[in-house]
Amino acid sequence: MKPIAPLLSLFVFVTLGCQHVAPAPPPAPAAMAPGILHSPWDSTPVVATAVPYTCGPAVAIGPDITVTGSLDSHKMHVSEDVKAAVYSQSGTAIQELTSRVVQAADTYRATGSTEAAACVVNLLASVASTHAMTGYMAGDDAWAERSIALHAAVIAYLKVRGSGMASPSDNDLIVAWLKDITHIEKSHYEQFTCTHEHCYIKNHKGLSVAMAAAAVGIAANDDNLFHWAISEYHSAVGEINGRGMLHYDTIGRYAFKNNLRSAAYLVQIAEFGEVNGVPLYGYDNGIIHLLIHTVALGIISQGPYHSATKSTQSAPSTVEPWEITWASVYNRRFPDPIITSLLQQVGPSPSDMWGGEPWGAED
Repeated sequence: MKPIAPLLSLFVFVTLGCQHVAPAPPPAPAAMAPGILHSPWDSTPVVATAVPYTCGPAVAIGPDITVTGSLDSHKMHVSEDVKAAVYSQSGTAIQELTSRVVQAADTYRATGSTEAAACVVNLLASVASTHAMTGYMAGDDAWAERSIALHAAVIAYLKVRGSGMASPSDNDLIVAWLKDITHIEKSHYEQFTCTHEHCYIKNHKGLSVAMAAAAVGIAANDDNLFHWAISEYHSAVGEINGRGMLHYDTIGRYAFKNNLRSAAYLVQIAEFGEVNGVPLYGYDNGIIHLLIHTVALGIISQGPYHSATKSTQSAPSTVEPWEITWASVYNRRFPDPIITSLLQQVGPSPSDMWGGEPWGAED
């Protein structure tokens, strides 16, 4: 159990009363044009300013991502120079792109800096023009890094698209690139046959794609892509059992982490749905709340996941921002004492999936 003494007194209250939390009314959205998909940031426009922002040079990323964990193992006998060159070309560049677009987008939202907004547009247009990350993926590590980058890129773009910094041609280029990657990932996970125990398209991997598809669908005003994500939400919520766990994620030592990831993705899809008039939090008698409360309690102690899987769970020894900051948007609608306390412990942090899933969360 993690050392979270202030939360222990709340454990009984939440365990017995979490299904009766009164929701806080969400902020009233601004008037939205009918027939157009909207993001949560569309209803909170930013006042443009001339605050300076240093963007830096474009990031060079090609279609193929060749970084893979096997580069660091005995399975691949290459020199350290070759390993460094390959990683520099792929992994480091992806992480640089991710961190820079997230920072620039958040700076625009905080300060109104049009230079920061232009930075996001220019960085994304540059990699889109080279069809970055749309080709060969060397292995699971490459797929994971691209998934993180996709989340960061589309969320950053949604945050700045109201700035007017993207020309029509920039917008078309960026949106087409985001759609390409999303369809590649969707097709990849759909190709695997589902069994009773394993199903990629229905576990945290598939929900990662669904979250991206919802965001990209909004950016592209692609109703088909957006509603595919909604259907994946419906399907996943239908898999939540009486213990508040997802069937296809509750396997082995990563059951807690994978349920946590899925809860985060589902909350984001729900937020996208709510702002577009698709009520998702109440779907299937609101069972999504049980999943969210279960993973929140799991941050304190992974005991229930150990009981469910008979496996010792992999989890940080202390509360880390990536584990809970995704729930800030949920907590504004449905205030919860456990989630509130966890958020207070980690404090303000950019390590949330609204800004790109943080590096290191897989460790």
